[in-house]
Amino acid sequence: MAHGTAFLLLSAAVGYWVLERASTQKKDLKTIGQIVGAIIIVVSFAGVACKVYTVSKWGKAIYCPAKTVCPAGPACPFSSKQPSGKSGGMM
Repeated sequence: MAHGTAFLLLSAAVGYWVLERASTQKKDLKTIGQIVGAIIIVVSFAGVACKVYTVSKWGKAIYCPAKTVCPAGPACPFSSKQPSGKSGGMM
């Protein structure tokens, strides 16, 4: 978890740097740089918040793109419950 979070925080710093550099530009380049920098910062902090929520006790039952391993193991609600080729349940 620490490596992914560190990468996201580093990308937020890069987004701030892009915002800072964009402020010295003129017209269209300034606007584009501010939009790109803001998007980088927002996505980075959203990723950090998602990672923190996923590892917290409240986030165990939700899906988050940052979640790489389901804590429920084989009974994970996000994986297919039936092997391919077998049909079960009510029809």
